[in-house]
Parts: sequence; structure tokens; C-alpha cells
Amino acid sequence: MEQWLPLIGWWVLILVLFWWLLIVPQQRQRRERERFLASLKPGDEVATNDGICGRILSVDEQMVTLRIAEGVDIRVLKSGILRRLTKEEAIKLRSVLRKGG
Repeated sequence: MEQWLPLIGWWVLILVLFWWLLIVPQQRQRRERERFLASLKPGDEVATNDGICGRILSVDEQMVTLRIAEGVDIRVLKSGILRRLTKEEAIKLRSVLRKGG
């Protein structure tokens, strides 16, 4: 039995290392994503996973209404929002929205 103790110790160490390197970062990423989605509010300028950029008009529990051009509003799943636009991207989006396309 004593000969197995070092082997069991190494397996425990490998499992802990595996958990720390793979599972913990994934959980951290998921929490950050959930915080980001919860922080979305009307007026934010965002990009979707499909590359559609627009300004948020309203936010529901699971849906977001985006204005992608003057008079063109779409509803997308909240989980489909990829990121907030940078200031430069937002300025460019505003000029496109004013021109109407």
C-alpha cells in the first residue's frame, strides 16, 4: 500500500492542476460574460455575433432591440451581443445612422 501513495499523490496533483488551468479560467470567463450582458442598457452601441452593429433601444430579459439604420429596428437574443463598440466605432456608426445607410 505504501508504494501506491506517491502515485496517488501525483494523480491528485495532476487533477488539481488540470482543474486550475482549464476549469477556473472558463468559469471566470462565463461570469464576466454574464456581467457584461447584465450591464447592457439603452443607448449602448454594440456589435452582434453576426457582425451587425447598432444602438440598443430596449433591453428585455432575453431580447435586445437594436436600431441598425434610421427606421430599421431588429430584435436579437441578448446572448447574441458580442461586445460594446469602441468610441471610434460608435462615432462611425452614428454617422451611418444619420445618413440612413
